[in-house]
Amino acid sequence: MINIDFLLAGCNTRCRHCYVNGGPGPMMATGDALLCMEKLDRLAALLPDETSFTLDHEPMNHPEIARIISAAANTRNIQNYHHGMTTGVALMGRGDRAEVVRAYLDCGYHTFGITLHGSPEHHDRIVRRGGAFDAAVAAGEYLKEQGASLEVTLMLNRFFVQDADGISRVLDRLRPQYIGFVIPIFTPHRNMMDFEPYRASAGMAAGLAGHLSEWGQDEAALMNSIEHSTVAAGIRWLQDQSLPDLFSQEQEELYLSLHPDCRLYVGNSGAETQCLGDLRHIDLEEAARAIRALPGNRDYGAFYNVDKLPAKERLINQLSELPQEALFGDYPSVIYRGLTELRIPARIGYF
Repeated sequence: MINIDFLLAGCNTRCRHCYVNGGPGPMMATGDALLCMEKLDRLAALLPDETSFTLDHEPMNHPEIARIISAAANTRNIQNYHHGMTTGVALMGRGDRAEVVRAYLDCGYHTFGITLHGSPEHHDRIVRRGGAFDAAVAAGEYLKEQGASLEVTLMLNRFFVQDADGISRVLDRLRPQYIGFVIPIFTPHRNMMDFEPYRASAGMAAGLAGHLSEWGQDEAALMNSIEHSTVAAGIRWLQDQSLPDLFSQEQEELYLSLHPDCRLYVGNSGAETQCLGDLRHIDLEEAARAIRALPGNRDYGAFYNVDKLPAKERLINQLSELPQEALFGDYPSVIYRGLTELRIPARIGYF
């Protein structure tokens, strides 16, 4: 499977845990966006694999998103993967938001999601934008009023225990169709260090007992996962592994990134490894041959220079210096699923 992260417009927030090149940034011109979708459609016809693209970071920032989303829905060889996540800031700031939401719905994109990081104060601090919490909640309510389906992602951090009652009140107010629970794992990415002061420990997470079920989660399964998500658990697992074998495992998905300047890169946003050229001008058959020769790279931060891997003992010693209770990621993916978030399956909590 191949997915292309189509970076249409910059984001309204700069979340501390975000591993991609988020934050305010350049916007792709409408003509370029339409041309690039046409080129991707033709490129996909030359590839043997299922190919999709995702309009990112915050498509609703684009002044002509209604026109662009219509074009995205009408490609023939490539599918627009609509993840639907929004900060809400762009949508609620638009005078034509009803028309924009209607364009999405008319194109068959019915599900949207917002992410909550706790109380308004803590949410705004983590995403680094004042008023972001209020915008996200207002967007959730507005989307539901317009007939869309709403999902809410809860992003675990050190404030969740003290904010739990407030989170419950907001969920009761929004009554989303689905609630997801996410634990940001530590990854070797330049953006991730900003989140470390906000990271929850396993002990903090245990303080959510009772609330997790209220939020539609399988509490026993989630707490079991958290217990196996500590640094200590990762060390125990790593002791039985061969690092060269681990990092040589074949991956079945290939990620590419299309930047606002129309340059197409290998790797997900924030972890690009090679530029294939300007999509407006590259030879599509040559690009298809290059892409067909690429290995999968689903693990965004995967280490491919196997011969340069550190000795396992050195890695274990360095991990041992970290707080042993800190949440580090789900094992066995704690080490080799570099920039992947731990997604805990959630039941539908509200209807």
